[in-house]
Amino acid sequence: MAEVLLKTEELTKSFGGLVAIQELSMEVEAGEIHAVIGPNGAGKTTLLKCLMGLLPLVSGKIVMNDEILSGKPAHEIPKKGIGLVPQGRRLFPYLSVEENLKMGLLVNDEKPGLLDWILELFPVLQDRMQQKAGTLSGGEQQMLATARALCIQPKFLLLDEPSEGLMPKYVERIFETVERLKKEKVGILLVEQKIDGVLKISDRVAFLENGNLEHQTTPEALAENDEPLYRYVGIKSRK
Repeated sequence: MAEVLLKTEELTKSFGGLVAIQELSMEVEAGEIHAVIGPNGAGKTTLLKCLMGLLPLVSGKIVMNDEILSGKPAHEIPKKGIGLVPQGRRLFPYLSVEENLKMGLLVNDEKPGLLDWILELFPVLQDRMQQKAGTLSGGEQQMLATARALCIQPKFLLLDEPSEGLMPKYVERIFETVERLKKEKVGILLVEQKIDGVLKISDRVAFLENGNLEHQTTPEALAENDEPLYRYVGIKSRK
């Protein structure tokens, strides 16, 4: 039986009178790529921010390896092994590539060979170590944002629209990295709009609409019946 790495139990978040996440319960296993897709405003980014402790919950629990994380301060969450690659990357643009990576390395004690392993995943960064992050191309910035998240040695990685605005060659490299992390038993929650890519690499797919988890399935099931894709995101799969 696969190990459940992270789960939410009836997680609810609201802004004033607007409910953004409604009693959402889900589980992600170690080494699983679990995609969350849905229209703009469905609550996908809000969910990731809740998991990182960046937004307080109205109710519900977040549990990782049987430890309750909900209610803990945001700065403690990375120490528990959860990394975030946020939408828009959120790098320190006036710091060098090396300095951005060091920010991630400060979270936990650096294990030997960690930085070498990360630079092996993104070799272009090796030649940019002294370059300011804000001067990198969009694809290189996304690689740096992902590399910085990996510096905390995450057991669980949250990716918010990692392919947004990238050329196909960079999208392919990001997805290849996600698949490699899966092999190393990192659990991944992937929020992504490129449905073809999602269906190629994900183990399970969850559809979020108006803060509700409406449907969970597998890419294989969607290949047989793409009605949920059409219902929730308005597209049909390419069989």
